[in-house]
Amino acid sequence: MSITADRLLETVQALPEPLLAEVLDFADFLRARSTGLLSQPADVPLSSLCGGLENTQTFGGSPVIIQQQLREEWR
Repeated sequence: MSITADRLLETVQALPEPLLAEVLDFADFLRARSTGLLSQPADVPLSSLCGGLENTQTFGGSPVIIQQQLREEWR
C-alpha cells in the first residue's frame, strides 16, 4: 500500500460513522469522475432547469410559511 493510502486508512479509522459516510460518498464521486461516468452537461439553458418544486408538498405553499417552517425545523 502507498504512503497516501496508509495515511488515508489511518484518518478514516479515526472518524465517527456519520463522517465515514461522507468520505465514502466523496470517494465514489472521485472514482466516477476519474472514469468518466459523470455525464457532461447538455447544451441546455440554465433557465430551463428552474422551477419544478413549486408543485411539491414541501415547497407548494407561501414562501413566508415555508421559511417559517424551515426555521422551526432547525431550532
